[in-house]
Amino acid sequence: MDPIARTAPLLTMALAASLMTACAKEPGVGGRAEIHGHVYVKEVNKDTGLPTGVEYYAPEYRVYIIYGDHATFDDDTRTGPDGGYKFSWLRKGDYTLFAYSECPNDCESGQQPIYAPVSIGTKSEVFEVPDIVVEDWK
Repeated sequence: MDPIARTAPLLTMALAASLMTACAKEPGVGGRAEIHGHVYVKEVNKDTGLPTGVEYYAPEYRVYIIYGDHATFDDDTRTGPDGGYKFSWLRKGDYTLFAYSECPNDCESGQQPIYAPVSIGTKSEVFEVPDIVVEDWK
């Protein structure tokens, strides 16, 4: 048997394996799923650390999304006038959303992320995230 005929089955198997892994889609843009929700602000008195009673949905607030197990965020958006945000055209998979909350007494930077994990199970799922609640120290 000539060398080419002996390697043909191996090449066919290698090609099939690479095609199968190429079809496996990771979380990210390229699907029909959607994640949406709102950012809700609770004001806190910076002198007393007590809530002021002022609460509202946050317009123009930045929300970030991490695809899968990535170490940093992959995309971001700002909330609309009603505090709502949306990430569209996503594939099935796991995501993490977050927004920053002020924390002047509890953390060095003065801000901490508030995380919301999301798992998209179907290719056209619409997932509503519970409110991401952040603090605004006044």
